[in-house]
Amino acid sequence: MINRMYDALYIFFIVLEIVLFLYVITSWFPVNNRFKSIISFLIDPILVPVRYLLKHSIFNTPTADLSPVIGFVVILFLQEFFYVLK
Repeated sequence: MINRMYDALYIFFIVLEIVLFLYVITSWFPVNNRFKSIISFLIDPILVPVRYLLKHSIFNTPTADLSPVIGFVVILFLQEFFYVLK
């Protein structure tokens, strides 16, 4: 039973990684506003705290938003963590 929970969390973080990748791609190209708002709704709970921490750190750069990169690192870490627990 616990293995199924770890499998579900592992798959959840894979889906979250794909959504974050779509968020990054849609920020470069003009896409449908509704699609972009759905992706932002899904990924903002992860990126907003990271942006807040970056705003109050030495990595506060107005030219580049590093929060998706840090989001990828956190998601990949959690994904690997739940894979090892399995």
